Amino acid sequence: MNPGEEPRSIDLRRSMQTLHGLRFRVLPRWREPLDEIGIRADRGWVELSPGTLASRSPSTRCFRVTLRGGEVVYFKRYVYPPRKWLEFFLRPGKAAVETFGYACLQELGIPSLEVIAFGELRTLGMLRAAFLVTREIEDSRDLAAFAREVWYPLAADQRSRLYAEIAQQLAEQLRRAHAARFFHHDLKWRNLLIQRVAGRYTPVWIDCPRADVKRLRWRRGVIVDLSALARLALSYLNPRERYRFLRRYLGPGAPRGQAKQLFRKVEAHLARRPPRKLDLPPRA
Repeated sequence: MNPGEEPRSIDLRRSMQTLHGLRFRVLPRWREPLDEIGIRADRGWVELSPGTLASRSPSTRCFRVTLRGGEVVYFKRYVYPPRKWLEFFLRPGKAAVETFGYACLQELGIPSLEVIAFGELRTLGMLRAAFLVTREIEDSRDLAAFAREVWYPLAADQRSRLYAEIAQQLAEQLRRAHAARFFHHDLKWRNLLIQRVAGRYTPVWIDCPRADVKRLRWRRGVIVDLSALARLALSYLNPRERYRFLRRYLGPGAPRGQAKQLFRKVEAHLARRPPRKLDLPPRA
């Protein structure tokens, strides 16, 4: 970044962001619009519930918020009860890992979410709460919904062309990420968006609170990511189609037999916790 140039993203290390107190960061151009909805460094964000609730879990709430200027953002907060404060003691929290993961993906040229604000609140190393704010990916839906609502109902020739377009991009993204030893660790279809821009569909990686860069034991990360993708693929793709995706992932220079070996490892990993296959209508 040049001197005086406004930062375009929030870049964090994969570590806890403060030992005690609050770490709060907002990109300059977003300070005022986020302040207007209550995201400010006064800790009020810990109980903030703006916009529409998009998803929830025991410790997490994610809200879709339309700002005054019309931009849409997602405010995701993690708030832990006292009995859970030791869960991330002196360890990176999910919000920090997710922000780190998006920064890594952007460096690799893989489409992902843009983090515009981040906060972490700790007491003597214990994580009490954290949040991140990301911009909406327009004209997109997650891959599970896309497959069910858009791709599967198409006629066979259209379905084949669209599958090839998306599969090739996703295989190349995976190869690039794994070559850099970056692993998502939860790359299920709900954690991939398919964005439509100018008639072309592009995979966008999201929701990566387990992301990591591994220099050792990286081969396990390969199997974990490919197996996460394969869980829903078992319902939509036959074994030959899944095998051909692995060949795309390995690239044209891969040694003979490597795709078969990788296919067997993914199948063995899935067999430990077999996914439930969807009851789909016959293909057109």
